[in-house]
Amino acid sequence: MGIISYVNEEIQVIRERDPAIKSNMEVFLYSSFKAILHYRIAHKLYLKKHYFLARWVSQRAARKTGIEIHPGATIGKGLFIDHGSGVIIGETAELGDNITLYQGVTLGGTGKEQGKRHPTLEDNVMVSAGAKVLGSFTIGENSKIGAGSVVLKEVPPNCTVVGVPGRVVKMNDEKIPRLDMDQVHLPDPIENDIRALQEDNLRMHRQIQEMEKCMQCLKENPIPEEKRRKYQKMKIFNTMTKKKEEFVPLEEGKVKMYVCGPTVYNFIHIGNARPMIVFDTVRRYFEYKGYDVNYVSNFTDVDDKIIKKAIEEGVTADEISKRYIAECKKDMDGMNIKPATKNPLATEEICGMVDMIQTLIDKGFAYEKNGTVYYSTRKFKDYGKLSHKNLDDLRSGERSLLVSGEDEKEDPLDFVLWKPKKEGEPAWESPWSEGRPGWHIECSEMSKKYLGEQIDIHAGGEDLVFPHHENEIAQSEAANGKEFARYWMHNAFLNIDNRKMSKSLGNFRTVREISEQYDLQVLRFFMLSAHYRSPLNFSADLMEASKNGLERIVNAADNLKFLMGNAKAEAITDAEAENFAKTEEFVAGFEKAMDDDFNTADAVAAIFDLVKYINTTTDAESSKEYLQKLFDLLVKLTGVLGLIVDKKEEILDEDIEKLIEERQAARKAKDFARADAIRDELLEKGIILKDTREGVQWKRA
Repeated sequence: MGIISYVNEEIQVIRERDPAIKSNMEVFLYSSFKAILHYRIAHKLYLKKHYFLARWVSQRAARKTGIEIHPGATIGKGLFIDHGSGVIIGETAELGDNITLYQGVTLGGTGKEQGKRHPTLEDNVMVSAGAKVLGSFTIGENSKIGAGSVVLKEVPPNCTVVGVPGRVVKMNDEKIPRLDMDQVHLPDPIENDIRALQEDNLRMHRQIQEMEKCMQCLKENPIPEEKRRKYQKMKIFNTMTKKKEEFVPLEEGKVKMYVCGPTVYNFIHIGNARPMIVFDTVRRYFEYKGYDVNYVSNFTDVDDKIIKKAIEEGVTADEISKRYIAECKKDMDGMNIKPATKNPLATEEICGMVDMIQTLIDKGFAYEKNGTVYYSTRKFKDYGKLSHKNLDDLRSGERSLLVSGEDEKEDPLDFVLWKPKKEGEPAWESPWSEGRPGWHIECSEMSKKYLGEQIDIHAGGEDLVFPHHENEIAQSEAANGKEFARYWMHNAFLNIDNRKMSKSLGNFRTVREISEQYDLQVLRFFMLSAHYRSPLNFSADLMEASKNGLERIVNAADNLKFLMGNAKAEAITDAEAENFAKTEEFVAGFEKAMDDDFNTADAVAAIFDLVKYINTTTDAESSKEYLQKLFDLLVKLTGVLGLIVDKKEEILDEDIEKLIEERQAARKAKDFARADAIRDELLEKGIILKDTREGVQWKRA
């Protein structure tokens, strides 16, 4: 090989393996380059038996570079010595192709052998900083020696060695890529096994203690039959496994649940409303069953759509997002969506996202190009497990995912974690550029912060399965090293008059528009009339049917209140008690439906059966106690579905003023009992009175 060819080859080797190099000229400054060049000259002299000249050349190189390579050593192509100070390669050492050595490495002998007394390193071996390989044995191809390890015996191919003395760790007999320079994240199976055993022991000890406590508690306080049903097994359809699975929480009695919220750039549409209603109902049923639910649902308040809206209106993106978060909460209140435990905003969690991105870079799952950070999908071996998609199939079939000419992805299927800002966009500081996070990283970070590294349920619309939830899994599990979510729930699409909802088709409907035609309780009832995994068609006819169905339930509740107000008898009779006991079958039917993957359609049918029973077993002769029990049961079951059947009467302003006048008159007449009774009556109807010098002021609660 000529000197020019040799130099070009060395330049290529160094540029491949050192990310710090910026130009070919820098190569000539590398101690590795100088040391290996001198070694090649010295080795030729050594082979021609010019031993003194050979040692003279090698010693000059050692003094200049700190790298001592005996001219008698045999070294193949592609040797790379990174920051090579303190590296020693002995006389009879043999190195194959594409070897990587770090600073402080010694390939030496024990001082006890004659002839071959130094190690042999086969192709593609990496020896990390400070490691010592001592003796005349072989390090098999594709192996790694961990930093600070002392290796004293043979190492098979495709292995990792760690510790003092070095312990061999099999790596599934998989070859290590030539450019894998990671000398830090090496496994230590013994340490891992010991730690796992310790954790298992502690966990089993805690479980035994808890079981003993529970057993003792059950002996002292047996669970009544009506409460025993609370602990019946629930089945959830898991998108990950494509089957119904028994629900087993991560922590007894608790549920950690994350639901992807809307991007707030306009009023929410009825497609947004379906997951809100569905998973609010799921949450309510868990609470009905006695679980403590930590329910987190975010608002995406930084996004291209928000920025576009802000530019159109000539305001800030923050103003747009805050406006529509407020409007969204109004609509959610109308649909009787319970406030989440936490509604995190993406813009308030940027620091955490930056930290998670940096973790992914440090672990080798992400890379930076000119201020943009990408996730390397092929580094995550389970990518596609939720959507059941194959990466190679995606590359050939999903053309929309392929890289554009402006992108600098290493692979067309890599996705953005951080993007540099554009003119007029909101931006935050980061180690890579001033910019903003990608969409997917937002939910990974917010879920981790408010629920922990592992959660019970992650939910959203089926349109989020790929790529959003798939990418969340890749990010979270790569960063945290744990299974992200145990169960994945997804509601099916909502169509309008049997067509996909779209602005171009003119069938785009917002929740606010629906509220102008119907009470949003009707919309909620409509959404729950079908199983959440079934496609649902929105139409005027179906909304009218839902309105009539809901009125039937509300009328039953109103009739019970009327009968209670006019009941002649107080105490429940034996016959009525027997009748009420029969309502258990309706409760059982309701719970059976909900336990079976939250089948709200069948749960509503059970409520209708209860309504029919109420209407046929009550009349003017019914006792107040019996009526109250039926009313409370109806309110309880409908409340699980988020349906409000116990509606408070809306009192008119003029009626309020009349009652206030009557109260003032009662006070002048010193009839304080009547005055207090009027105050309490108004308070019960949501009217708060305040006595001032100027007179009585009132407001609605």
